[in-house]
Amino acid sequence: MRFPRLSSGGAILATLATVNFMAIINISIVNVALPAMQSDLNTDMAGLQWVINAFTLCLSALTLTGGSLGDRYGRKRVFLFGVLLFLAGSVVCGLATQLPMLITGRLVQGVGAAMLIPGSLSILAQTFTDPAERARRIGVWAAVSSIGLAAGPVLGGVLIDAYGWPAIFWAGVPVGVLGFIGTLVIVPESSDPRHASLDLPGQFLGIAALGALSYGLIRLGDTPDVWAVSTLAASVVLLTVFIVVEWRTVAPMLPVRMFTDRHFMVMNVASAALGFAPYAIYAFLSLFMQQVQNLTATEAGLAFLPMALATGLVAPLAGRWTGRVGPRPALILGYSMSTLGVAGLLLLDADSGYGIMGPVYVLIGLGIGLSMTPTTTAAVTAVPRERSGIASATVNTTRQTGMALGVALLGAIVAANNDFVTGMHLAALLAAFVSLVALILVFFNAEPTAA
Repeated sequence: MRFPRLSSGGAILATLATVNFMAIINISIVNVALPAMQSDLNTDMAGLQWVINAFTLCLSALTLTGGSLGDRYGRKRVFLFGVLLFLAGSVVCGLATQLPMLITGRLVQGVGAAMLIPGSLSILAQTFTDPAERARRIGVWAAVSSIGLAAGPVLGGVLIDAYGWPAIFWAGVPVGVLGFIGTLVIVPESSDPRHASLDLPGQFLGIAALGALSYGLIRLGDTPDVWAVSTLAASVVLLTVFIVVEWRTVAPMLPVRMFTDRHFMVMNVASAALGFAPYAIYAFLSLFMQQVQNLTATEAGLAFLPMALATGLVAPLAGRWTGRVGPRPALILGYSMSTLGVAGLLLLDADSGYGIMGPVYVLIGLGIGLSMTPTTTAAVTAVPRERSGIASATVNTTRQTGMALGVALLGAIVAANNDFVTGMHLAALLAAFVSLVALILVFFNAEPTAA
């Protein structure tokens, strides 16, 4: 059966942004459910870290392949397959009664997200060819993504207290079904097979390196032993081999030679820092409010509302600002606020009221909203248009990789301290330093030339 194609720009943007919202919200909505999952599934901090990282690792390790598959076999086709996988994973998570089943569902969700998230951005880059219009449209896409990330705890808290933590997975199913149908009807197909590659050795090495690194960091915080150190050492070797293989491969999964462009490299470093600092810190803020301050899931979720509003208000403005004057001003302001917001967590303790917590959360939300759009836009703009798929996949990969490493490393720091607040302060100090490094790099990076 052939569907009529209603390929207006607004309809395409709305459809892709809605499906992307469904996937992005799963990154943060799980965080507010962690205490309930810990109780129901009888797990520890390491188990909770894997609930987060099972999704994030698949997303970061497979996003490049998802982008390449879309470029080669059709961006719409791969996007639709990603939606189906994501829905299947959501059902498994919703039915889970034990930790291994939940982690399995999160893995499947992550594989699906690795196909649909870069696919949606690549379709937008192909649909809107004018650089200024492309920046505005990507700005809306990024705004919806940012709102999804920030709104996850708010929605999750209400669902958990009303229906239990499995509800956070069931809620996205009807959205995904509608998005699947909308994509069939509205979104046109496109591909660039000459610029795509399936690099199986690189894919295997990338997954192995990221998996070993995350496992080693999580184990180091939970059970610091020789096995943890050995796994970390193995991850360094695997990462080195991965870079060498990708450099020498004719058609690599990750075109590491693109990183010789200073603009592209800096944007990906900044993207990784964005994932490592404000994105990864969500999980620990939720645990802090529920386990240290004894808030309910709904109360903890609502505490994130100012952060969500701040992100939602400034992200569209950042897109228009970027389209008008370029990405650099928004980047500098965004990463400045992220650094200040994450550093502000050092002020929080068990007795902190919302008079202190609120402004800190707002700063973090403003930083995310201002940073995500120009970071994505600048990375995609730094490469030729026909490379948009791999460029968008790369910038998403670095952000999700940063988040995976942030959850693993910051979680190890928290788990290694008997006092949660002390551990959170040490984690916040490291996250703020990483964000500051990104700010310095962005400040001294010149404007990229539109491709």
